[in-house]
Amino acid sequence: MLRESLETFLATGEDPVEGALIVAGIVDPDAEIEWARGEIDRLATEVGAAGNVEPRKLVEDVSACGFKGAGKRYYEIENSLLDHVLKSRRGIPISLGVVLIGIARRLGLEALGVNFPRHFLITIGDLLVDPYAVAPTSIESCRAWLRENKVSEEGAFGIADAGDIVLRMLNNVRMLVQSRGDFTRALEISDYQLVMVPDSYALRVERADAWLGLRAPEMVVAELEQAVQHAPDEATAERLRERIEQARRLKSSVN
Repeated sequence: MLRESLETFLATGEDPVEGALIVAGIVDPDAEIEWARGEIDRLATEVGAAGNVEPRKLVEDVSACGFKGAGKRYYEIENSLLDHVLKSRRGIPISLGVVLIGIARRLGLEALGVNFPRHFLITIGDLLVDPYAVAPTSIESCRAWLRENKVSEEGAFGIADAGDIVLRMLNNVRMLVQSRGDFTRALEISDYQLVMVPDSYALRVERADAWLGLRAPEMVVAELEQAVQHAPDEATAERLRERIEQARRLKSSVN
């Protein structure tokens, strides 16, 4: 059912809120999807009650509702689940960004995601917004960060469509559970990601690492063979082949 919902969303969906709710359902079977959808609508009504809402005023009003960054609890899975974020009013950049985009679009404003390298940003109209701070930011400050960190500006302000946002949210959750040693759950989540990016060599490598954590070298080989087919260059493909040979040797030594 969730797989079908994801496939339908990828084909026709444009609302990041709906995509984020699919993510919540994938991660938490008890996610309160209908409540979350209604809460976004309610917040839009509350924020827009005064009439015509300008982007800057909208961000100020959402901040006044209590939304802000998760702080010390940044690396909690719940920060990627929209229903939890709407209840706690705490989140990470991308989940708070979805809240802001959802409210803005329901009020008739153009709002888009931005795949900035430091963390996810959004635009509302002509206003660039740091959703983690729930406050406007500027191109100048972002460019300063890129210079300080020696990151190229090329692609740094690329627009993230609804599918990009879903993929990024799933990636955040998968990396968290995999870092905690829950390799089976990481593979389950990556199954949904493969629906979105079946040709991703990087995801295949991550899945190989998860299978290695489960001591299943034959599956490591299978994933890496898929990765080789989609490697970006021959040097990467050769490194993957070396890993395949290592995994094949491991296969005979694991009981």
